[in-house]
Formats: sequence, C-alpha cells, structure tokens
Amino acid sequence: MKYLMLMFKGFIIGTAKIIPGVSGAIIAISFGIYEKLISIISKPTKITLENLKFLFFILVGAVLGIGLLCKGVKWCLDTYYFPTMLLFAGLIIGGISDITKKIKKEKFNYKFGLIFVICFTLLYFLVNIKGNQNINSNNYIIYFLIGIIESLTTIIPGISGTAIFMALGWYELLLTVFEEISTFSINLYKITLFLGGFIICTILISKIITWLFENKKTFAYTGVLGFMCCSLVIMLIDACSHLFSISEFIIGIFLFIIGFWGTRKINTFFSKL
Repeated sequence: MKYLMLMFKGFIIGTAKIIPGVSGAIIAISFGIYEKLISIISKPTKITLENLKFLFFILVGAVLGIGLLCKGVKWCLDTYYFPTMLLFAGLIIGGISDITKKIKKEKFNYKFGLIFVICFTLLYFLVNIKGNQNINSNNYIIYFLIGIIESLTTIIPGISGTAIFMALGWYELLLTVFEEISTFSINLYKITLFLGGFIICTILISKIITWLFENKKTFAYTGVLGFMCCSLVIMLIDACSHLFSISEFIIGIFLFIIGFWGTRKINTFFSKL
C-alpha cells in the first residue's frame, strides 16, 4: 500500500507537469515528499536501498501521468490553438495568488520589485532570442538544454515548467520527448542528451535551491512570480497572433474561466492533504 500511494503521488505530480499553471513541485510539497526528494537527489553517493525504492515508485507514477496526457495536449494545440492557449492562461493566473501569499509574509521593499523586474526581463529577453523561429528538432543540443530547463522548473516550487517551455516555443518538443519515453519509442541520442542535462543540472543545483528556499524564500518566490507573469504575457501575445473565429473566442473565454477555477480548486484540495 505504501508504494502504491507513492505511485499515486508520482502520477499526480507527473500530470501537474503537463498542465501549465500547476507546479509539480508545489504538489510534491503538499504531499509532504518534496524535502525528502531534494535531500535524496542532492546526495547521490549516499542513496540507500529504501531511498531508491522511494524514487523508483515516484518516477513510475510520474511517467504514467505524463504518458496518459501528452498526446491529448498535443492534439488540442494542433486543432484548437487559441482556445487551448486561453485555457492554459487561466491555469497560470489561477496559480499566481498562491505565490503572492508567500511574498506578502514580509514587508515589501525595493529589492522585491527589482528581483521581479530582473526575472521578468530575463525571461522575456531569452524568449525573444530563442523563440519558435530558431527551433530545429534535428539540432540535438536543444534536447540537452530542455533537460536542464526541465530540471530547474521541476526543482523550483511554484514555477510551471510547461508555461516556461510554451514561452520558449519548446513545449511541443518537450511533449515529444515525454511521449517517446512513455511509449519506449526512443531516439537514443535525444533521450540521452535530455536525461544527461536533467540529471547533471538536478544534482548540481539541488543543494543551492534547497538553501535558497530555506533562507531566502520570499526573494525566491518573487523571482518565480516574475517568471510566471512574463510567461503569461508572452503566451497571450502568441495566442492573439493566431487567427481565430468568434466561436473560438467565446469557447476560449469559457475555458479561461474553467482553467482559473480548476487551478484554484486543485491547489486548495492538495493543500488540505
């Protein structure tokens, strides 16, 4: 029963990673397994058999969650781009209030504003340098970078990795990687580079990230908020740049509301567990 519960938690975390606006790390915190995960990852040479079992069942559950959803999300983006993007925007906005609550615990000063502006500007600059037009799925080094970003957005609580990948224009490429892993139709070079970037980055920064959220939590969440807001702005600009009908606009607004409401309910539900 213990390991089945770990698989269930991993499944929900994996599902959260596919849905923009819902942070897999926040779900892990709600489940009470985040600190243990980070602690195990930060000490790879001291992993015990019990810790390996813990990681294995969490990973199996996460892969199942990702595998069951990635094809559906790709189809929605290909077929109904504008309404789907508005749904994602609603999901992101629905999660912002949880971040602002953490920031409000301390008195505001100029440092918070500066961190927000720096993070917002940094992501916006990165997106404009490396947007969709520069993506080439045959350039294998991109998969190593995707692994690094996936690692960063997995470890940092509150930041939606999916939203960042959408802002970078790499989201469908990420879904392709997940789909290949979950169906075992693997391109060895791509998967090796992706996993290499993910594992190396995770081990190197896990201790730093743990220290940051333990000692500078408010500053960390201010930076997260800057990334989230920038991702939202870029997504909305991108959605509006595509042609859409009146019916798609109406459906999109409805889905936006559903997305906002859904994230609020999900976060409220898991905060009580």
